[in-house]
Amino acid sequence: MKVFFPIITNFSGADIYFERLAAGLADQGWQSDLRRYPHIMEFLPYTALKPFLRPNRDCTLVHTKAEYGWLFAVPQRPLVVTLAHSVFDPAYAGSKGLGKRLYHNLKLKGNIARSFARADRIVTVSHFSARSIAECFGRDDIRVIHNGVDESLFRPPTDNTPRRDPPHRLLFVGNCTARKGFDLLPRILDRLGKGFILEYTSGLRTRARRPPHLAMRCLGQLRGAELVQAYQRSDIFLFPSRLEGFGYPVAEAMACGKPVVCTNYSSLPELIDDGRGGTLCPRDDVDAFAEGIRRLARDPDLRARMGAYNRAKVEERFTLSRCVQRYVELYAELA
Repeated sequence: MKVFFPIITNFSGADIYFERLAAGLADQGWQSDLRRYPHIMEFLPYTALKPFLRPNRDCTLVHTKAEYGWLFAVPQRPLVVTLAHSVFDPAYAGSKGLGKRLYHNLKLKGNIARSFARADRIVTVSHFSARSIAECFGRDDIRVIHNGVDESLFRPPTDNTPRRDPPHRLLFVGNCTARKGFDLLPRILDRLGKGFILEYTSGLRTRARRPPHLAMRCLGQLRGAELVQAYQRSDIFLFPSRLEGFGYPVAEAMACGKPVVCTNYSSLPELIDDGRGGTLCPRDDVDAFAEGIRRLARDPDLRARMGAYNRAKVEERFTLSRCVQRYVELYAELA
């Protein structure tokens, strides 16, 4: 069986999702055709484009994003669509401008419903997302397959002895957007005071920008070994995201043996066990984030225990091989 993965690139975790899935399938001897299309296609007439978007004849199954899955539907070939999270979740409303709200409500929602109607299987990446999508679209047939990380790449540093002296190094990974809680980072640092440095990436979608706080250091766009090294040299991973479908950065930090301070909402409680792998904080509660960081900063042994717990949880539940196996089983159902 050969799987066709057509993706309209929007420089997000969804791109990483299909890249890793295709790579994981290849490791198991499966063939795939991962084809990228420019983001501008989301704003072009789909009907005119459709004849040019057919998969090769040797592709027996199509798997793509639900936002435009109907466009790639082919008669007599199974269609699998993935919706990582529902942008219609009320928690996201305050992070959207007028243009984005109009786009989501006037175009995107109809496209997703159209894809769901054509799909043979609907997949999402967390139980939270499944509930959110069901509430919005009235579907109770959504398959949950958690994303996975390559635990052989994302791994603890060779010398994992926790540092005991400040400055303590925090890390944030993701696009510099309101949904990711980037605007909260300077306020959290203000609450923490001296003794902390926050390194952050500019994500896949946003460009490197001038740090909005004196204690922040922009690392730019990182992938591969550079990204792993950023996780490994950090003491605490900070992720005040307001809405996640899965939360790749959190799982990657866990795989690297790091404690996590993140939001107690969306999919993140499925990853982090409060008090065992890190601290879950109420959404937008700057004081709670700061206190969670202080607690870890003053107790290096606690950081080490939580990091080890997170690494073990990834090995048990969130490896790439485990994720790929679930998709192999799903594809076999359709074959």
